Amino acid sequence: MKKQIYSIIVGLALIVFAIYSKQHAIPSPKEQVSGTSQIQLDKSIKTIPGQPIKIARVVDGDTIELINGERLRYIGIDTPEEVDPQKPGVQCYAREAAERNRELVEGHTITFQKDVSTYDKYGRWLGFVYLEDGTMVNEELVKGGFAFSYPYKPDIGKQDLFNADEAEAKAAKQGLWGVCTVTSLSTGREQTNWLQ
Repeated sequence: MKKQIYSIIVGLALIVFAIYSKQHAIPSPKEQVSGTSQIQLDKSIKTIPGQPIKIARVVDGDTIELINGERLRYIGIDTPEEVDPQKPGVQCYAREAAERNRELVEGHTITFQKDVSTYDKYGRWLGFVYLEDGTMVNEELVKGGFAFSYPYKPDIGKQDLFNADEAEAKAAKQGLWGVCTVTSLSTGREQTNWLQ
C-alpha cells in the first residue's frame, strides 16, 4: 500500500513538473550551457518593417530569429562565419561576433527598416536593426570590429556610414582588426582567416 501511494505521489510530482516546465520555458541543459534560452515562437505575429518585434534568438553575428520564427539578416555588414560546409573550423572572430550580437539584442524588442530589398535569396528579411534606445545594431557591430562593412547592391543606403565606422575600427585595431588575418575576395568581400 505504501509503495502504491509513493508511486502516485511521484507520478503526480512529475506531471506537475512537466506542466510547470512547459509553461515557464525552463531551458534545457544544452541551452543553459550556451547561455541562451529559447523563447516560445508565436507564428501569428506579423513582421512589418518599422513595427516593434521581439527577438527569439541570435543565429550568428549578423542574423537573428524573430518571435514569429522568421529570420532577419542585417544589411550593409558581414560577420565572420561560424559554419561553412565547405570549410573546416570557424573563421577568426566568428564566435565573438555572435556573442556581441547576443549581448546587444537577445531578449530585446527591435524595429528594423529595409533599404531596397525586402528579402535575401534565403528568404530572410533584410534590415537596419534598431534597439529600443535608437542604437543601430548593424553600426555597433562594425564600430566594435565585430563586422565588416559589406556593400551588397542594391541595399547600400548606409554604406558610407559603415565604411567610415570600419575605417575607424581598423585604425584602432578594434576587435577582429587586432587579432585576425583579413583578406579580400575577388568580389571585394572581406573575410578573416579560418581556425581549426
